[in-house]
Amino acid sequence: MSYKTLYRAYRPTTFSDVVGQEHITRTFKNALKNDKISHAYLFTGPRGTGKTTIAKIIAKAVNCELAPTSEPCNKCDSCSSINSGFDSDIFEIDAASNNGVDEIREIRDKVKYAPTVGRFKVYIIDEVHMLSTGAFNALLKTLEEPPSHVIFILATTEPHKIPATIISRCQRFDFKSISVKDIIYRMKYIVTVENIKIEDKAMYAIAKNALGGMRDALSILDQALSYSDGEITEANVHEITGTVSEDHLINIVFALIEHNTKEALKILDDLFSLGKEPLRLIENLIFYFRDLFLMQKMNQIDEQLIVNHSVKSQELAKLFTDVILVKVISILNKTQYEMRRSNLPRVFIELAIFEIDNLLPDNDKKEIISEEVTITTEEAPELNKDEDIELNGTTENKYIDVSIIENILNNGSKEKKLNIILQWQSLKDIDVNLANIEQLLLDGEVVAVSQDNKIILAYEYDTICAKLYEKDFYDKACGLLAKLFKEKYEIIALPKKIWNEKRTEFVEQFKQNIKFPKLSPIEEPLIVRKQRDKYEYEPEFVKEAVNLFGEDIVKIK
Repeated sequence: MSYKTLYRAYRPTTFSDVVGQEHITRTFKNALKNDKISHAYLFTGPRGTGKTTIAKIIAKAVNCELAPTSEPCNKCDSCSSINSGFDSDIFEIDAASNNGVDEIREIRDKVKYAPTVGRFKVYIIDEVHMLSTGAFNALLKTLEEPPSHVIFILATTEPHKIPATIISRCQRFDFKSISVKDIIYRMKYIVTVENIKIEDKAMYAIAKNALGGMRDALSILDQALSYSDGEITEANVHEITGTVSEDHLINIVFALIEHNTKEALKILDDLFSLGKEPLRLIENLIFYFRDLFLMQKMNQIDEQLIVNHSVKSQELAKLFTDVILVKVISILNKTQYEMRRSNLPRVFIELAIFEIDNLLPDNDKKEIISEEVTITTEEAPELNKDEDIELNGTTENKYIDVSIIENILNNGSKEKKLNIILQWQSLKDIDVNLANIEQLLLDGEVVAVSQDNKIILAYEYDTICAKLYEKDFYDKACGLLAKLFKEKYEIIALPKKIWNEKRTEFVEQFKQNIKFPKLSPIEEPLIVRKQRDKYEYEPEFVKEAVNLFGEDIVKIK
């Protein structure tokens, strides 16, 4: 096989080639230049971040013919033999498969012999945390006082499993996860040299999926190169990694904001049918909402925290409060934990969709806050009385100013709304003498609550909605709310038809990136009765019927 994978072909051979670990490479370049090398080092950090790579560069630098030098020349016989992997003075040991006392005793017996060619013998023990307790004990004395020609470099991803007695005998270096920015920087160099055609979004997707590991990033790039036809696209990367594109995540979030759970579940079903793993999907959602949180919270976004998100995502971030985003992330995190323990993880992610739907505001922008409803009135003539006499009186037309709804769709308090919804059914137990008022309130749907204690109620029928604007009904309704919630609340009633139309109109404009949508006027007024006509004789059962069912329904024959 003549082909060499990208992560092997482009493995750094000098400190200058290493990306993302400047705090370590700078230390060693100065130490090598001044010939101040310790006898034992401990390298810790995530996989694929350069631990064994830097260990080999150190081995080359200390044995280079130009030593002491800050960088190996990679030209002399010593550097060439180490690069080829056949140097007799460099020992790379996998502790996962050589973790017994006998293997360590063999090392201990051989360290006393001088190196064959170079100045130092270098023992690189990878995954050192896998050594047994006996092996660690056998290594202790040699590690503390090895011969002057021996250097130990221990590498591990789990330093907490290494005995403190071993750690205390080494200089410890903590490798950090490589940033998305640094991974992209290195990949751009490689694709330029290899003449690989790749989209910028595809590089970002690769870097993000690498989770801080350069080796993983180049492995994904290699796989995407084999999978693609000519040019590596973002879709290619998502298909081979099982991740979800930003567009799919945006569609899911928009569906949730619009409370269209059916569409959100359909998108999930489509993704599952494409072979996406539920656990990977929930992870993508968590990171996406995390990015929305950072975009919403920070005035100046650090490119290392958030890279290459579309304008849609940046606008989407403005639709949430930080409190809501934190709660959403918490729900998804709890769901991820439950999914790991279940044989049916898909069920939990679908339940999370409904839970988020209940949490999110009732519009696609922010929690809805009602403004003071400005109503203009217009006197209407009295209705004529005939044989079937309606219990009517003087009426007025109430026109709802549409700018109020525009303001409502920009602000709100989710916490107050949730608190009210949870206690709403308790209204029927407050005052038996006001049963008709209680029922009138219960017939409405709480669609928004403001910070200054205004409640929007949506009603199925215009006549019932209009009844709340009658002064007597309104005052009693507000009194009931004050008794229940121990606070004064104002009520704004809207027909569901108007509410849904204006909210949909607002959503459509917002999707077109209109920051402050303008809604068309509401031309249809609510007919509200000022007061009911008085009759000379009105039986008690008629009064009771009016109180219970309303004047628009009850007729006297």
